[in-house]
Amino acid sequence: MKKSAFLPALLVAFAALTITGCARPVAPEYRGLTHLRVENPGLASSAISADLEYYNPNAYSMKIKSGEMDVYINDRYIGKTTLDTMTVIPASENFSIPVSMKVDMKQIFSNALDLVLNKEVNIKLAGSAKLSKGAFSFRVPISYEGRQKIDIHL
Repeated sequence: MKKSAFLPALLVAFAALTITGCARPVAPEYRGLTHLRVENPGLASSAISADLEYYNPNAYSMKIKSGEMDVYINDRYIGKTTLDTMTVIPASENFSIPVSMKVDMKQIFSNALDLVLNKEVNIKLAGSAKLSKGAFSFRVPISYEGRQKIDIHL
């Protein structure tokens, strides 16, 4: 009789561990933008690169396999960046992702006065990234909007 009571308890414990162990990971938290650089400046378009700073709230590491983000400065569309390099995200730590994109300089010039006067702009990121944990892959939304100090390096 002890065996019949023990088996259901063992199955319930195993199911609980399986469900909590396979819980969907929490998306990394955006922390800021650093090292903004203008590369190959031109009148019509330029290449811009930066490091996006994030924090992984999960107690395990993951990998970013790919991603796409639309970037807006002061509610003006600047361009799209594509993440095409696999990046390892450490468990419960800060990490950075280098990104680059080509931008239409007309959009940058329209924000130039804000940059000169304030050195702070409203940045909006919208898109998604494909993350993986072991054999499991899943998409997480990327959505951030907030004020950001900008220090541009030419």
